[in-house]
Amino acid sequence: MRGVNTVFNQFIYEHNCCDKVQSEVEKELVRILKLRYRSQNDSPPKRPPRILLIGPPGSGRKTQSKIIAEQFGLVRISVRDLLKTELRENPDNGAIISKCIDQGEPVPDKIVNHLVQTRLSQADCQLNGWIMDGFPESEAQVNLLKSMRIKPSVVFLLEQNEEESIRRLSNRRIDPVTGICYNIETDPADDSIATRLIEAPEDKYEVVKLKFAEWSSKVAKIEDAYKIILNIIAADKPKEIVTENLVEMIQTPS
Repeated sequence: MRGVNTVFNQFIYEHNCCDKVQSEVEKELVRILKLRYRSQNDSPPKRPPRILLIGPPGSGRKTQSKIIAEQFGLVRISVRDLLKTELRENPDNGAIISKCIDQGEPVPDKIVNHLVQTRLSQADCQLNGWIMDGFPESEAQVNLLKSMRIKPSVVFLLEQNEEESIRRLSNRRIDPVTGICYNIETDPADDSIATRLIEAPEDKYEVVKLKFAEWSSKVAKIEDAYKIILNIIAADKPKEIVTENLVEMIQTPS
């Protein structure tokens, strides 16, 4: 099976049929086939958006990707969420991931690329389109998308300076019970919750500075790789303004 995956990688689409009735699975497969194959008399199908959302730590990628995914019916792919799942389910990789996150170091491309490639190969991404936040963040990650023959519809860079990244993340607190994040400055928790909130190791001043420096050292190459479809958005604006800018550019691409 490994050999088949290697040779026919770009033609393989995984589809999760668990807990679905047969008629539902059939409809989803038909939709996939209609998107991928058509007769010569058919007009080309409109491809669902494929959006990359990148930016420095604390630039609001998670918030904006959730909003955009819901508004446009896209699959949201969070590299951070993929890593958290891998951390829980794969002890060997989990130890590496945990150390990198806590110390502000990049998780090895080998781990990240495998997780992203697996997720993008699943049928919901092929069918509905997607928005991915936190990828690519290195030349090797850019090359993965090229090797998969994936051409993003648009790339958004949420831009902000180091001071703003530090300010935002220094105010972030996590509820260890629910996993929900709060901002003690703009979105404080109720008193009943506030007493148990904690600061994540990755949000500490020294770690944020390391992460920002790592991002700054690589962003130029990423910008160059996607310069034709790259849109820079000022992230140090109110959340609603950033969302409006993203929506407008998705709906009226240049």
